Amino acid sequence: MKTVLKPFYAVTIAIAFLVSSCILDEDVDPTPADPIEKYLGSWSVSDNELKLNYEVTISRDPNNSTMVLMANFAGSGGSAKALAVGNSLVVESQTIGQNWLVSGTGSYRNAGRIDFPYALTIGGTQESRSAIFTR
Repeated sequence: MKTVLKPFYAVTIAIAFLVSSCILDEDVDPTPADPIEKYLGSWSVSDNELKLNYEVTISRDPNNSTMVLMANFAGSGGSAKALAVGNSLVVESQTIGQNWLVSGTGSYRNAGRIDFPYALTIGGTQESRSAIFTR
């Protein structure tokens, strides 16, 4: 009779493990966080090339759920569009402000910092810039 009970106990224990592994933890949020939310708001920017300081406001692009608008990007007074991909903001080559050509990729470091190297061309002269966004 011992040989019949051993497989029974083994099957019972295996079923208990399977059932317990299917229970959702209460602390786990089943809906993914909004990937753009962390970027939204006002950021103070320190731009190393000319030691410029300015504000950039990041808002949702109403026409594209994966894009943001970056008002006053590069201190231009104009808005750049950026694609939010994970922890990166990708500004593909585009004209902003008064015919300034910009492109670059910002890296989200934490809730208070984005490192943003970018290229800026004004009047045919290209510069490499490195901006740090903080709040």
